[in-house]
Amino acid sequence: MNILQVCSFFASYEGNFLKSLYSLDKALEEKGHKTCYAFPQKAFEMQWCRELQKRTKVFALPFKSSRLNTKAVSELKRIIKDEHIDIVHSHFEFYDIACKKAAGKDTKVFWHLHDPIVKARRPYKNWIVKLQYSHYGKGVTLISVCDYYKDIAVSLGFSKDDAKTILNGIDLDRIKYPYPNGTREYDFLTFGWDFYRKGVDVILNVMKRLASEGYRFKFLLNCKENTKPLINNQLGGETPDWLVIGDPVEDVNTLFCNSNTFIQGSVRETFCYAACEAAYAGLDIISSDIEGLEWAHSLPSVTFFESKNEEQLYSLLKQRLDENFQIPSSAIKESRAIIEKEYSTDKWVSEIIKQYLA
Repeated sequence: MNILQVCSFFASYEGNFLKSLYSLDKALEEKGHKTCYAFPQKAFEMQWCRELQKRTKVFALPFKSSRLNTKAVSELKRIIKDEHIDIVHSHFEFYDIACKKAAGKDTKVFWHLHDPIVKARRPYKNWIVKLQYSHYGKGVTLISVCDYYKDIAVSLGFSKDDAKTILNGIDLDRIKYPYPNGTREYDFLTFGWDFYRKGVDVILNVMKRLASEGYRFKFLLNCKENTKPLINNQLGGETPDWLVIGDPVEDVNTLFCNSNTFIQGSVRETFCYAACEAAYAGLDIISSDIEGLEWAHSLPSVTFFESKNEEQLYSLLKQRLDENFQIPSSAIKESRAIIEKEYSTDKWVSEIIKQYLA
């Protein structure tokens, strides 16, 4: 069996997404199957892509503004024919329609829904999404990382019988817990690559309030370059002494080992690798209570607040600062045990292979 993983992905680092695919690739290889990959051309600038090319075939795809990408269809048709592809597995929606149009009748097609389905401001984009799930989705197997967005796809016309939910898994070996004892530099940590979706505006408002009341703390906000202008705008062009703006890192342990509380303030999520990793790293987690994070309610080291509710978030952060809060070791231990059992890459790989062989 030959598998083509088609990924609309060109981040600087592999993260859990590619680590999961590599684990799947390895498990399939042990069973006698072969995997190759296709990414947007921009991914070929990344070191991880150059390394991947040393191990297997990696193909470049055009990355245009529309999901109705005829050049991508032509290239995918060529790859599927030349590599005798049996399964095409598309990730992050952009190439979903192209994969379906390119696949022959004997090629299984999987769409992996990683991102929230949201109503766009432009009617054309909403029409494309509706067309995708109601028309092009026929004969496709949809894998969603949460029930909520799977149900939205079904409401748009996708076959309920062909829609599955498989929660993500994290690479447990990626987290080097337990970390050395000692004073941690940052009281709070969050990842804010998308300013509004990740709730960075709400978090900054709460931090400003705490600072104005005399609280002393350090907040590490890791983000991308395109987020920094929005941060500067909200803070009036100045970086207060309580804020440290960081860039993406390859080794997330360098952040976790130096932080006490991880804030997951998103307004939309489908699973959230970061919250799962931070919990496995033994951090105290404060999370918005939103669709896609239902699984995290099983973790005793996670405390929830209503999404966008600044007053609730303020109370939780104030408690941490007032009481020199520490998460009980028993809660960390229980959360880690649950993650090992339910949210590991090994379990994810097993579930995906079951779908391939079904």
